[in-house]
Amino acid sequence: METVGDLARTLVLRTHHARLSREMDKLGVEIATGLVRDPARHLQGDVTGLVALDRDLSRLEAFRISTTEAAARSSTMQTTLEEIQSRSELLSQFLLSAELTPTQEMRETFSEEARNAMGQMLNGLNRTIGGRFLFSGTANDTPAVAGLDIMLTDLRTALAGQTTAEDIETALDAWFDTPGGGFETAGYLGATEDASPIRISSGDTVALDIRGDDQVFRDLLKSVAKAALATDATLGLAAPVQTELLSEAGRELLGHQESLVELRAGLGAKEARIEQVIARNAAERTALNLTRLELVGADEFEVAAKYENVRVQLESLYAITARSSQLSLVDFL
Repeated sequence: METVGDLARTLVLRTHHARLSREMDKLGVEIATGLVRDPARHLQGDVTGLVALDRDLSRLEAFRISTTEAAARSSTMQTTLEEIQSRSELLSQFLLSAELTPTQEMRETFSEEARNAMGQMLNGLNRTIGGRFLFSGTANDTPAVAGLDIMLTDLRTALAGQTTAEDIETALDAWFDTPGGGFETAGYLGATEDASPIRISSGDTVALDIRGDDQVFRDLLKSVAKAALATDATLGLAAPVQTELLSEAGRELLGHQESLVELRAGLGAKEARIEQVIARNAAERTALNLTRLELVGADEFEVAAKYENVRVQLESLYAITARSSQLSLVDFL
């Protein structure tokens, strides 16, 4: 039967074991993280500066997320505009040769190319990132524009009965540019309010407010639609009218390039500002983390020495405990 002395010795050994284990765990965490386990004790209870640093770091983390979002959205927008510009510029060069090869087969080929280009442009304007449509204004859960087939069907109805190039152009102007006209009711599906600006720092916001109903897109789609429907069988236009519409569409698309360049330049300036803010926020975050490390960082050499000392004590305690558990009356006889 154990004596009172044996029980007391066991309790003391267990108490020392628990204390050393806790100390070893604490030092292990400090070695792994490079930070003290108890900042309040380390700072002698004055944690005001640490709280302020953590608040600023939380704010910068929120800005890191918003700037990442803004950079992704602006980059995708820029890529879309580049694709639209490249396709429209290529199509303009193609259409300008309509007068040189005025055969029906070639005219139909030109119109087919225009329809393909129009489909690509509409798909670009309906591009999404993170499940949100980029060119729909505040209605980012809705596509910006209707699909190619829907838009061409509505345009055929609007152009029905027109027989001259001038009549076709007048009808297209009315559909695309008249307030409350076909484009605004059936072509553009997004909101008429710009997307909300994104806050990227304490004093900076960036507005990625390019919408699918901007005039530059209306003008582009109008010219491409003119070429796409020039040879449409339901309109039954005469061959000279078809050629005139195709050539005119090519000249117009060439003239629209300047507006696209200006739109892209404006977006590029915003991209540059976003990158500047990202760099500035990152530098500030690094400085704050260094300051925080100075406040609550653990001295790795000192902590490692303490850890080794506690480990040796714990091993010694294990040895004593094992030795004590093997003692018996026979050993003293």
